[in-house]
Amino acid sequence: MRVRTGVTGLMAAACASVLLAPSPAAAAQAPGAGPDSYCVKNIETDRTTCYDTFRESIAAATGGRITDAPAPEKAAADKRFLAKLNAPSRALANAGTAASAGADSRAANSVLHALVYEHAHYEGRVIAIVSDGPCKNNGKWDNEVASLGSDWDNQISSLIPANNCYVELFSDPYFQGARQLYTSSTPYVGSAMNDQASSLGLT
Repeated sequence: MRVRTGVTGLMAAACASVLLAPSPAAAAQAPGAGPDSYCVKNIETDRTTCYDTFRESIAAATGGRITDAPAPEKAAADKRFLAKLNAPSRALANAGTAASAGADSRAANSVLHALVYEHAHYEGRVIAIVSDGPCKNNGKWDNEVASLGSDWDNQISSLIPANNCYVELFSDPYFQGARQLYTSSTPYVGSAMNDQASSLGLT
């Protein structure tokens, strides 16, 4: 397993392309999958870590709770996977673990807010967006990414919200321009927002 970690100014270096041949595991997962195709962005720490496979990235994004993720293009249709993906937030909320976690235990308590895909129908590069707690879904933003950075600007075509979160895409940085709210798994964000998003909010 090869892991690359970096702290970025927002999401600028989230999944930068590098001229390395993908590992056999990564190449077998999705057409065009490269060594930096599967990344985890922690909003709280502004740290992005990329993995060789989607399965490894999901294991990291869920603090090791999910180690058997399906192929990325099958995730939205896998009810068992989605149930497991959404289960941790309820446990964390009930126990109050996320609020009391120290810096060393934050990775284990991370909650996945959304899976964002480069192409329609859940194909291409994927970035998992995580933070320390679930969305409250009360009409107010729980987290935000003010700029998707050069590697993800105008790249999003499909997405999977998780853990009670809704994803709101904006066509311009800092939540300006056209906007569209997504409340469930979306294989195509629509012609008005496809390859147009530059920032996003999570509610």
